[in-house]
Amino acid sequence: MAQINFLSLFFLTFNVIAMAKTTPLSSSSTTTTTNINKTYNNFIKTSCNNTTYPTVCLTSLLPYATVVKLNRLRLVKKSLSVTLKYASATQSTISNLAKAKNISKGNAAVLKDCIEDIQDSIGEIKDSLNALSNLKSSKNKKFVISNAQTWTSAAITDEYSCTDGISDEDVSPAVKKKIRNGILRIARMSSNALYLLNHLKY
Repeated sequence: MAQINFLSLFFLTFNVIAMAKTTPLSSSSTTTTTNINKTYNNFIKTSCNNTTYPTVCLTSLLPYATVVKLNRLRLVKKSLSVTLKYASATQSTISNLAKAKNISKGNAAVLKDCIEDIQDSIGEIKDSLNALSNLKSSKNKKFVISNAQTWTSAAITDEYSCTDGISDEDVSPAVKKKIRNGILRIARMSSNALYLLNHLKY
């Protein structure tokens, strides 16, 4: 009889533990997580509202809300790194266009200049990110931010140099449209990053 009671107690305890492991998170825990994510999303939305291109800012940064959280420096760095990602992709697209067999010499020359502009822009965005990576440890934070602003501004200039070059030359409409759309997106993202950088207080 004692053995039967012991086995019953054992299986009862096992079932309780198993049920505890499979029980979903409490509604209060889920609500807390939802509220935190909402706070992070609102931080991105509020930060993007006054940028030069709010919609571009929101679509490019909202997916990183839980990474950025409420950190303004992290927001600026993420804005620059996302711009860098798009710039690299656009450079690859333009490079592929330049390698097309049926492209004219005139179009190829314009594309080559544009690729160089984007390469310069990519280097300058990287320089801006490198400068900001030393911000916390720097004794002269204003100087670091100023350098990052200079690099980001230079990147914007190079990006628009590409579109200006395309406008000045007799480039086929299809090529012009494809390049312009990509470059303008990068330039707008860079402008937003510069705005956020200009309002970074340390």
